[in-house]
Amino acid sequence: MSRNNDALDTYSLGWARGDSSIIYKIADDSYTFSGLPNMEPVDKLNFKMFWVNFRSNVEDGGGPKTTSGEFMKFKNVIRREVGDALVESGQWEVPGFAAGLYISMARGGRVMWEEATM
Repeated sequence: MSRNNDALDTYSLGWARGDSSIIYKIADDSYTFSGLPNMEPVDKLNFKMFWVNFRSNVEDGGGPKTTSGEFMKFKNVIRREVGDALVESGQWEVPGFAAGLYISMARGGRVMWEEATM
């Protein structure tokens, strides 16, 4: 399970820093991100374009500038092994912009999906 722990640690670091390249490298080819209001699920192929728009919208909405290396904070994180996978849930916050809950899953050392609410 340490590969899955490492994958989720790396993935969270990407979100915390606001660095999509970290997220993209650890995401499985079948990765999807979903759950935010008025948003269709985003697959890995479309993630980079989603990210550019997302960071711009966050900055316009009062959150960190697109160039900031401090983007998201996490608290009350829980990890649980489920079969050969590791599931993580917790609370996220983008200071000055929004907060909510998330759940994500890693298997085989890659992040498979995340669903977030706000």
